[in-house]
Amino acid sequence: MEKQTMEMILQTLQAVGYLTLLIILIVFWGQVLRRREPRNFWIFFALAWTMNLLGNLAWIAHDLATGAALSTFSFVDAFYIIRYVLIGLALWLYPTSLTQKAWKWIGSAALITAALVWAFYFRSAMTTNGGDWISFFGLALYPILDVALIVIAWQRARVSRETFWHRTALFLFCAVTSYGIANTLNLTEYVFPPLSGGILPNVFWILTDVFLLIMALGASSKEKEIRE
Repeated sequence: MEKQTMEMILQTLQAVGYLTLLIILIVFWGQVLRRREPRNFWIFFALAWTMNLLGNLAWIAHDLATGAALSTFSFVDAFYIIRYVLIGLALWLYPTSLTQKAWKWIGSAALITAALVWAFYFRSAMTTNGGDWISFFGLALYPILDVALIVIAWQRARVSRETFWHRTALFLFCAVTSYGIANTLNLTEYVFPPLSGGILPNVFWILTDVFLLIMALGASSKEKEIRE
């Protein structure tokens, strides 16, 4: 009974996750069509979440067509990696470009995270999952990319203090941090199952979209105030 309850909760959260993804996508493209400034920032985010949706659809299509679960590292990851690149560009470039010094923080944080993932997860993953290092890599890659985005978002929030962009930057920082927590929990549950049966990662993925929705709608309100 408990297992059935957890599966029902998980399915509900996944459904909510797809709904929030669609809402965020509509809001982002709405910002682009309304020519909200900086317009390229909204284009990057709209494209990023389009990649996210396409990746999810490709994943579903694969499972339906083959009747088998998709590997944790596959062609679908190309969509998600492109998503990271687009978000990174948006955070780096807008409203003004960050300085080159930020690369030191990003590189250092990514290397430290990679070392921690290797130290705490790799050996247990090889024992638990029969030495499938490719599947492990498909999950371990994302917390490293997440940390890079978190550092960029933190740098953006830091340099935007006392500007109109600070509130937007803070919600972006919260969003990428929430996404990073979700992916870390997802990796943890892959290596050390069972924990929450996938429930906790889905909660933080949904929370990510909530932060982004508040950010996007708040940016629109702020722009109206500035114009008035």
